Amino acid sequence: MLSLDMNPATVVIGMIVAALAVLAVRRLMRRGTCDCHDHCGDKPAGGGCAGCSGCGAVDVMVADMERAAKQASVRP
Repeated sequence: MLSLDMNPATVVIGMIVAALAVLAVRRLMRRGTCDCHDHCGDKPAGGGCAGCSGCGAVDVMVADMERAAKQASVRP
């Protein structure tokens, strides 16, 4: 079994990974699992956006996927 050596590089990489994990959790807590606030226009997050159910982000994504599928089927 290999031992885990704790040298300065390992500590720095571990701290970077921990900081990025904290930022990811913070973003999830603020914005939710979908980025519906990106498509709510000028409305502030939580101040008028109806959330994912009142947002067209999924509709935009589906339209993009359908457009890409049509382009792929047209090409020889």
